[in-house]
Amino acid sequence: MSRFLAATFAVAILVFTGACSHYRLGTGVERDFESVFIAPVETNAAYPQAAAVLTTQIRETFIRDGRVRVVNTPDEADAVLTVKLSGLHRSKLTSLASDSGLARKMGLTLDATATLRDSKGEKTWFADRPVSVERELFTDNGSADLQPLQQIQAEYALLPQLAEPFAKQLQGAVLDTW
Repeated sequence: MSRFLAATFAVAILVFTGACSHYRLGTGVERDFESVFIAPVETNAAYPQAAAVLTTQIRETFIRDGRVRVVNTPDEADAVLTVKLSGLHRSKLTSLASDSGLARKMGLTLDATATLRDSKGEKTWFADRPVSVERELFTDNGSADLQPLQQIQAEYALLPQLAEPFAKQLQGAVLDTW
């Protein structure tokens, strides 16, 4: 009986280790590029302060990921990522109890398009791919008297929270299997 148990155990080990021998760490995706230049985000006049925050967050997200090298000039890069903000849309979700014309809670949607090309402009992996993120924003300070904050201050404070999922979506579009 102990021989049978030992033989069964040996066969199980062979089966399991044989299956693991073909395992590869990572996604196994081969890309046409090893380095990327992330151009400064182009924005419209409605939300000009977003460009620097979004560009920085996109670069940091790609650097932390490490699957491609982020370079400082298009001449050094195999690929160039350009992002154009197309708009910031606001929707009133709840009103102040004291004044129904003022929003207490708003929904902000940041829309953009992204293009990934090689540095020579000969090959385009994708063009004008839509990217959109949405967050909710409170325009009051949470106190009992509900004194409204300035909307622009509240939107600027929310910008880093919009930038992180925005950068993650771009990272997925560029680096994940299409």
